[in-house]
Amino acid sequence: MRLNQDPDVLLMGHPLLFQEQPQVAVGEMSSDDFQHNLEILKQKQLSTLGVGLAAPQIGWPARVLSVGISELNRFRYPQAPDIPFAFWINPQITDFSENTCWTWEGCLSVPGMRAWIERPESITVVGYNERGERQERNLSGFTARIMQHELDHLNGKLFPTRVEDKSLIIPNQSIEHQEEWAEGWPTENAHKTTRGQISNER
Repeated sequence: MRLNQDPDVLLMGHPLLFQEQPQVAVGEMSSDDFQHNLEILKQKQLSTLGVGLAAPQIGWPARVLSVGISELNRFRYPQAPDIPFAFWINPQITDFSENTCWTWEGCLSVPGMRAWIERPESITVVGYNERGERQERNLSGFTARIMQHELDHLNGKLFPTRVEDKSLIIPNQSIEHQEEWAEGWPTENAHKTTRGQISNER
């Protein structure tokens, strides 16, 4: 499969977003079409100001994702740390912490919505880079959060399925006016945690 130069971001409801994506054969990783699709994935992530993007979100059925934050795409998560750009092919989590953390998550495939979501605070992930080389990283904080969010996409899950309580889902516009929220709403820590920050408590 070869993506066009500017694919649409698929929205919640599209069947591809609910499917577990197939593994990429190692021999395919160096092909022209695969390398072309990687570049399209990266450019789409940057042009949409995403901090991560998974292949199925742009109609590419493959276990591939990209992550990275810089001044080019920090707008949606202004308090997030710099994260070097990286591709992950066939990624999988091999270990995760018992400690969990919370943050506000959003998604390009679920526009207009944010949710306060709990996930493991740190993980170990293994996979391949764009050159077909094995890579392994220990990730924590917001970096681990992005990786878990994007890996969910490869397993056919969207972030609303991770929400424990519907009171923790808000309109995206609301978080742009966080300073005006009622005291302690929707939780004490959700109230004071801005986009790109992590809280150790609900």
